[in-house]
Amino acid sequence: MKKISLARSVAASAAAFALGASLLPLTVAQAAPTVDGSSSDKAAASCYEIKKNDPSSKSGSYWLYTPAMEAPEQFYCDQETDGGGWVLIGRGREGWSEEYAGKGKAADLASNPDGTDAFKPVQLPSETVNGLLDGKSPSDLQDGVRFKRAANSDGSAWQEVRAHRDRTTRWSWALQGYASWSNISFDNPSGYDADANYASSIGRVGNWNNRMNAMSFTSTADFNWNLGFSYGAYMTGTNSASSYLWTPTGRSAMPFTQVYVRPTLTQDDAGFQDIPDAGWGAEKQTQLPNNYSSTMKWRTSNESGTGATSEMNTRVQAISQVGNTVFTGGDFKNVVSRSGEVVEQAYLAGFDVDTQELVRGFTPTFNGQIKAVEGLSNGKLAVGGEFNEVNGEPAAGFVVLDPATGQIDHTFDWKVENRLTSGTSVVKTIQEKNGYLYIGGSFTHVKGATSTNFAYARNASRFDMKSGSVDWNWRPNFNGSVNGISAADDGSAVYAAGYFTTNGTDSQYKLAALDPTTGKKQKDWNWKLSYTNPLTEGKQGFQFDVQTAGDTVFAGGAEHLLAQYRTSDMSRLSSSITKSGGDFQDISKNGDVIYGACHCGDWVYEGGETHDGPWNENKNIDMIRLIGAFDAKTGQVLPKFNPNIAGEKGHGIWESFTDSKGNLWVGGDITKTMSASGVQNTVGFARYAPADVTPAAAPSNLAVTTVDGIDKLTWKSNTSAGTTYQVLRNNRVIATVPKGQTTFEIKNTGDSRYFVRSVDDSGNYSETTPVAVATAAATPTAEPTTPAPTTPVPTTEPTVEPTTPAPTTPAPTTPAPVVEDKVAVAYGDNWNYQVSPWFISNTWKNYDTTVRSWGNAATPMGWNVPSLKTQLNNTPWRQPSSIYLRKEITINNPADYQNLVLNYRSDDGTVLYVNGQEVKRDNMATGTITPFSLARSSKTNNQGINSPLEVSIPASSLKQGKNVIAVSVHGYRQSNAGVSFDMQATLKK
Repeated sequence: MKKISLARSVAASAAAFALGASLLPLTVAQAAPTVDGSSSDKAAASCYEIKKNDPSSKSGSYWLYTPAMEAPEQFYCDQETDGGGWVLIGRGREGWSEEYAGKGKAADLASNPDGTDAFKPVQLPSETVNGLLDGKSPSDLQDGVRFKRAANSDGSAWQEVRAHRDRTTRWSWALQGYASWSNISFDNPSGYDADANYASSIGRVGNWNNRMNAMSFTSTADFNWNLGFSYGAYMTGTNSASSYLWTPTGRSAMPFTQVYVRPTLTQDDAGFQDIPDAGWGAEKQTQLPNNYSSTMKWRTSNESGTGATSEMNTRVQAISQVGNTVFTGGDFKNVVSRSGEVVEQAYLAGFDVDTQELVRGFTPTFNGQIKAVEGLSNGKLAVGGEFNEVNGEPAAGFVVLDPATGQIDHTFDWKVENRLTSGTSVVKTIQEKNGYLYIGGSFTHVKGATSTNFAYARNASRFDMKSGSVDWNWRPNFNGSVNGISAADDGSAVYAAGYFTTNGTDSQYKLAALDPTTGKKQKDWNWKLSYTNPLTEGKQGFQFDVQTAGDTVFAGGAEHLLAQYRTSDMSRLSSSITKSGGDFQDISKNGDVIYGACHCGDWVYEGGETHDGPWNENKNIDMIRLIGAFDAKTGQVLPKFNPNIAGEKGHGIWESFTDSKGNLWVGGDITKTMSASGVQNTVGFARYAPADVTPAAAPSNLAVTTVDGIDKLTWKSNTSAGTTYQVLRNNRVIATVPKGQTTFEIKNTGDSRYFVRSVDDSGNYSETTPVAVATAAATPTAEPTTPAPTTPVPTTEPTVEPTTPAPTTPAPTTPAPVVEDKVAVAYGDNWNYQVSPWFISNTWKNYDTTVRSWGNAATPMGWNVPSLKTQLNNTPWRQPSSIYLRKEITINNPADYQNLVLNYRSDDGTVLYVNGQEVKRDNMATGTITPFSLARSSKTNNQGINSPLEVSIPASSLKQGKNVIAVSVHGYRQSNAGVSFDMQATLKK
């Protein structure tokens, strides 16, 4: 079994035990095929495998599991259409999403695939879909993607659409962007438009007519900007909330739609591999920021400090850190606190890295905008921009400040000049690396600390950090401004990006690989532009930034291109194009992640190289909203990081920076970000805390005992707050155990090798325990229940007659214990019950209450669980999802016993009473419980079977004679989710 990839969000990883109980359950006594999908330990590799093994299998909820998934989960399988084997990955009417994380609760998709109560879209996380494909490409699906759409308002007619999704190596819900589709078919119901087939489409699945044979994943004003799979303009429905064909404005229709795929994976080709006896190590996730922005404590003003509002005068364009202060620079008039306090601090401000509060002692004054800042190893702050005066002193585009006060530091009197006609010195990029301070921008001369004269240095130069002098050996000569500089960590080269076309006499077009000693061209960098204007000759475009990453370098700029190059020969390794986005303006690196920032707000085409047609080249398509994350080694998009950021003018993000605490800061034309509590007005810059990627402590002391054919696992928790746990057997996860439980029971299947690991709320997986082995149950060797015969029974080996007669009754050496426990209520007994009563007196649970008009039936009882003895009829759209039960028992001489132990299995939530007193509350909120109360989370029937709960009642609290056990069982949602209950009550001596 290959190691399980950390591929899903916390909600998805928790779904293994939080799904609705509409599974096909399996009790210990039942037998089932090894992979029939009836329970988590019998999960199949696909719906296709279930249908293949059992051609009579019906559509419903089944457990599926592949090596690429974290754990078994429940999914809805369509086992009727076109031979069956389809797995449902999304459904809904209007309000779909392009988020990589999907939408809604996966449990709802498994338990509620259709109906008017399924109109609110639910979409599996993309990582879950990729897990179902077991790492295979969606483009490899022979049957493509299947869309089942309602064809009329009452949902009695349906259209089937199939389309092959080209050039995608993993699943993404970014279906609104232009993409390549092929083998498209529209299969319409009788009496509707004629069927249609199309070989290919460049667009949004299909747009061939104005009625049924068109499908666009779109959001327009016609649908109040709700996203969905719309028909053509002349296919209409109604505006009813219950209409399967929704037309809110009278034009076009958005139907209820189901999305399916059909991976044909089986156990034989899934590639599960055994776990070594030592177990697995902890799994590591790539360190990315959270997608929600941190709470905004300060922001910049909406007003520009210079009064200019072009994209070259964005609010924040530079961010860096010195000590405990993060500095943000740009073109802003002042800074504003969350409470509304305005501080007249223009162009450059400092904020405490821990508290995010304004550092009020840092008060420099500038007369122009900031373009670059760099925290220096000597504890100072280098600042570049379009200013020519700082704190009343001349400073043409470059200055070094004391980071505590903002006063000019004159230790090294570094200066730049521009002696061209414009006369304006601008420093746009600063980097300290390998003992040098590099600067780039628009200037002609520089002066170091050891010289009184300026010397020629065109648009790029470097200073020695020890002596403060200009390094005159390193002297590039660019004919255009330099926007970005990045020196290799090993000192092997320096890379530059900008508007230049030559470096001295050498042609170096917009990107340059420079000799680390001389600054001259080190090697040719003949990179491919993404756009060439056919009406003009020569090359166009510009490049804004470069960033080294090991033996590669990333470059970004026009037109919409971010690309990765091999430093050995400057050949391109990867590329991405944004559409309908914009140019990449900043590139930064943190660990193994590259951040590319742009004025883009739609899609990024991984593998795209040309501005006008990236959908003909892409490997994947994902959402991007002003910044994206890319793998620093491969250049691939890391779609898990996808924050929602918006600006006022469309200028995008111009700077990204990761501080010493791991927070990602972004600055630019920002006015709103999405936080955990909703949209917040984050102006100028925003901050994203690092996601939790540290696994919780692993469990220990795993032990397995086998009694009566049942393996009972116990382990020690080593986390104070508790985690959920995954139980692994041989080569796969078989169950997820909720918080607070450190035991698990399952039927013995022979020689089994067990492991357990922790799963925290952030989806981090600890190392497993070492193996604990359960052996096959041996033939019982306990003392017989009837007296042994006078003459010993012969065995297969000869026996020796005793020299003296054997005693008539054998005398055991140790007296056998006398079992005096008494089962007062057995599993499967009859109970009085009431289903979802609208109103019920609080006395229903009391000792002296007599119930009338209640039903009486055997447990286990509930609904939507096929194996229950008593199937109750619940109509959730009219009633709450609850069951009330009472059981009277007779106890003679309670003093003969120590405790009454209640063992019960239920989903989803329960409240237990004995003689009117509450004794146990499980998965329910505090406070008063009513028939309308819902469980706090969903729990499967299988989870209840494998992890029964227990409560012990002192016998001293029981009554002589009649005693009353009362239970209320509550579902997780008021719909068709499953509810079940069974109990055994034992008097313990």
